[in-house]
This record gives sequence, C-alpha cells and structure tokens, in this order.
Amino acid sequence: MVEKLIRTSDVMVANPKTVSPTTTIWAALALMRQNDIRHLLVVGADGKLEGILSNRDFRRLVDFLDADGKVPRVREMTVSEIMTKGPKIFSARVGTPLLNIAQLMVRERVGAIPIVDDERRPLGIVTQKDVMGELVRQLAPAPLNLDKPADRPRKR
Repeated sequence: MVEKLIRTSDVMVANPKTVSPTTTIWAALALMRQNDIRHLLVVGADGKLEGILSNRDFRRLVDFLDADGKVPRVREMTVSEIMTKGPKIFSARVGTPLLNIAQLMVRERVGAIPIVDDERRPLGIVTQKDVMGELVRQLAPAPLNLDKPADRPRKR
C-alpha cells in the first residue's frame, strides 16, 4: 500500500514545454518530436494557460479535409485550430494529491493535467506516464529500478 500522500509536486515535470496559440501546428509537432513528448501547453501572451495540444489533437486535421482529401492551408494552420481549449481543459495546483489527478485522468479520459498557479500560469504538467511511474515506484518490489530508463535499450 502507498505509505505517504504523494502530491503533484513530487512527480510533475516542472517548466513544461509551451507554445503560443499562433504557433504553426508543424512547429509544435517538431517540438514534440524533438523532445519526445506527447503534450504541449498553449500559453497566451499574458502567460496564462489557454489550451493543451496533445498528439491526439492532430487527428482533428481530418475535419479540415476538402473534397479532394487534402487539407487546405495546412502549412499555415495554427495550434489554436486543433488544440483542446476552454471548458475541456482540466488543471490542478501544485499541492493536489496525485490520487486526485489519477482519478480525474480516468474519469475524464485525459492523458495530462497542467499544473497552474492562482493566475493560471503553467508551473508543470503531470502525465499518465508520470502517474504510472510513481505507482510502480511505490508498489514494485525493491530490486525494480525505474529511475534510469535511458540506460536500457529500447525495443523497436
């Protein structure tokens, strides 16, 4: 059983990668691939969270297909056209118990929760991967070490 109350600050990725709503979707995709991440926080000029862009949001490009099966102005499309925004964005504070984050992820079927301050400025992000990693660290037998995944060869 998990012995201590784990908070978002224990597992969140601090200072997450961000883009503006006017960033092209291709620049955002390149940033995601370059950093091997699946989520980008979308921040306005005021520094406040406006949305979140996940790898799943790129499926929305299908909505823009024309009769010829092409996406007009695909090279100029911006993050704001496909990101998740408005009431669909769930966020939490630094002190939120990780169990509450996990429950929210399961209930709402989201893969990441932005961690924000009182002004809705991003401080971090907690992903399903972070939650699962902490769960395994807490519950796995002692010899299992997940702290250095880069040292293991990747299966392709």
